[in-house]
Amino acid sequence: MGLITPNDFPNLRELYTAQLRYLLSTEKQIVKGLPAMIEHADDAQLKQAFQSHLQETEVHVTRIEGLLQELMGDADDKKDPILTAIVSSGENIAKETDSGPVRDAGLIATAQKVEHYEIASYGSARDWAKQLGLTNHVSTLQKTLDEEKHADHLLTEISQRTNSSASKAA
Repeated sequence: MGLITPNDFPNLRELYTAQLRYLLSTEKQIVKGLPAMIEHADDAQLKQAFQSHLQETEVHVTRIEGLLQELMGDADDKKDPILTAIVSSGENIAKETDSGPVRDAGLIATAQKVEHYEIASYGSARDWAKQLGLTNHVSTLQKTLDEEKHADHLLTEISQRTNSSASKAA
């Protein structure tokens, strides 16, 4: 990825479009990475949460593609290097820990990093869509933002139990 210059985003619409392309990349990377997290998770509730979020994320991809199609006539993504780094750290946790509650705690931490990044990204995109008068985009982004917040809340609930089990393994 090259350096961003002042002319890359001359206005809010261009910045918003770039944000949608990054979000599309983010969601596609999550769709690609969640099956491994499901496979490596030991806790049944965690596996189910990851499985449900995979299905939800596939819908998120379709939503963002629709917004980009409407805005630009295409749905090209823009590789998100931040999410790539977070996913890589999760892969390392899976490789460097034994199956069980400690690995599950690490997988949850990685998943929550992703969720928090998505929450920030969707919140900004929603606010920009509002400023640009893209009312249907605002409602679509808000719905997705609410789903991301719900996923984070569920992971927090699971982590409270899993972290307790992980501390006993120490």
